Amino acid sequence: MAISREKIDADAEKVLRRLRRYGHSAYLVGGCVRDLLLGRSPKDFDVATSATPAEIKDLFRNCRIIGRRFRLAHIFFGTKIIETSTFRTNPREGMPVDEEEELLIRRDNVFGTAEEDARRRDFTINGLFYDIEAGEVIDYVGGLADLEARLVRTIGDPDIRFREDPVRILRAIKFAARLGFALEPETYAAILEHRAEIPKCAAPRVLEEIYRLLREGAARRSMELLLETGVAATLAPELAWRFGGDEASAVPPPGADAGEPAEAGDDEAPRPSAPLHPPHLDAVTGAACRAVAWRVLDELDASLRERAQDGWQPTNATLLALLVEPFLLEDGPDEGSQRDHFTRIEDTLRPVVMRVRASRRDAERARQILIAQKRLRPSKRRKSKPMALVRRDYFLEALTVYELMARATREPGDESGDEISRWYSLWRKSTGAAPAPPATSETPAGTDGGEDSGERRRRRRRRGGRRRRRTGAEGSAPDVALAAEGGGDAET
Repeated sequence: MAISREKIDADAEKVLRRLRRYGHSAYLVGGCVRDLLLGRSPKDFDVATSATPAEIKDLFRNCRIIGRRFRLAHIFFGTKIIETSTFRTNPREGMPVDEEEELLIRRDNVFGTAEEDARRRDFTINGLFYDIEAGEVIDYVGGLADLEARLVRTIGDPDIRFREDPVRILRAIKFAARLGFALEPETYAAILEHRAEIPKCAAPRVLEEIYRLLREGAARRSMELLLETGVAATLAPELAWRFGGDEASAVPPPGADAGEPAEAGDDEAPRPSAPLHPPHLDAVTGAACRAVAWRVLDELDASLRERAQDGWQPTNATLLALLVEPFLLEDGPDEGSQRDHFTRIEDTLRPVVMRVRASRRDAERARQILIAQKRLRPSKRRKSKPMALVRRDYFLEALTVYELMARATREPGDESGDEISRWYSLWRKSTGAAPAPPATSETPAGTDGGEDSGERRRRRRRRGGRRRRRTGAEGSAPDVALAAEGGGDAET
């Protein structure tokens, strides 16, 4: 295996050369080396160095130090970040291990050598360094052999590695799914043994790994591995039931106290007890919805591959909505009252949000996206004022969900393709934009555009009544209901 110099990011090379010029060791490390050896295009380039975070900051004016558990430097080149970490050693290296002892690493700022840094990493395929001056890969952990064998293997004892940081279980599943690798037998056995320890980790870290499983082009394979290993039932038995049936939910979740969705960073919020499926789903309809849910994951993967050149990634709220929408079960766009529609959404979304402890912001955004689905579908009823929905800041996210659902459920004579084109046309008319790109997790999924603010103020005055105070990107449930019904433009 060899690495082509042309594929190495120019800014990452600048960072390496400056660190070396000032007497520090510095290498490309981790996923970028792995992907370059596999002939893939790395998403980003990380650097490991002997320089401390303070020394890195002294060398780069465009640098910011982040993190408490793991302090490292972000070096900015426009919107690009070169993540630069100091060589570290495992803080428990050489210490005896007690089977009953708590091994969870809460601080990881003990500096060490390059070899110690490689050996403290999670998987052999991520423990490779690349020396840009010598043009060679440095392998302290047997990562090159595992790349050849297409295996995901922990560095060292997998039982200790997963007890130190149970989030590594989700990372193992992510790499196996995304790269098409197998889980090495001892690593697989340790996942089964320690899956119930994942909730010990900070909730935002766990949730972010779940989102990564879904947004990196291997959502279907990731879900299959989550079900196969029982990790899905540990994290959220509601999702395990929806994708795998009752047999997939045999592993009870740790804790069963009722609770509210937690804000990001609220590590101590309790996990709730909830029914595995919404009350409007029985075994037959649940199985039908399950089939659609798997097809939605296929369409999500296909869409991520198609749009890879654009750097498109779905937002967190879009992912939550995609996990829920197949299970809302409506007979048609004109069936049922608006109140019934809201009830179905709440019964289906809320248990999942509470279980995975999604932030309130993402939960409310997902709720808006789901409510908008009924408004997006073809209907015999006249859609009054469609621009009220088009101008919502979550419109493109909602249209992304609608488009993926339409692909997953398309049948002969389906009019959804024409409807999607019509909505995109309205969006372009409103914003004066080129053909709409998908919403990304970095940019808002929509834009106010289309009218100047003076015209909007005049329209509000003509309509009468007091102007509603702007509530920001999140909006509110009454506003969403108004948009779903096609009435008014309370918040544009």
